[in-house]
Amino acid sequence: MKRILRVASDVFENVSVAFLAILCLSVFTQIILRNVFSIGSVVLEELARVSLVTLVFLMIPVLTLRKQQIIVDFVLNKLPAPVRKGFDLAIQLICLACSVYLLIAICNIMKMNYNVRTAALKMPNYIFYLPMTLGLTLDVIGSLDHFIDTVKGKEAAK
Repeated sequence: MKRILRVASDVFENVSVAFLAILCLSVFTQIILRNVFSIGSVVLEELARVSLVTLVFLMIPVLTLRKQQIIVDFVLNKLPAPVRKGFDLAIQLICLACSVYLLIAICNIMKMNYNVRTAALKMPNYIFYLPMTLGLTLDVIGSLDHFIDTVKGKEAAK
């Protein structure tokens, strides 16, 4: 299971890097178009937005699996081990619940709007929401894996 999660995490990271390059290129091109030629492009604007959303949601599970989320843990580090374990379990459950909630929200949105297209790129919503769904699904699996490891007393690999 850990190997599958690691491979999926690596794939998501590589795809995210590609979307980061697309984001940078589209923003840079947009800056040149606006400042040099006094024109803008709604297609580049939407491409940048799609790239940013994809980048963020594909990197969420990567950071979760590596335990590299932004964590302020100076208080947790001062707690005794059993109390800290309880907090770790609670934090993992909250992360899991948020991802499940967002997946349910996306499903509800898709029930009504799956074939609605974006304004400039004419991309169907089901394609726009696919990276979010994939990222959140892997985040749920990763959070469950970390939760099980914490319950068993194993230290998750970073």
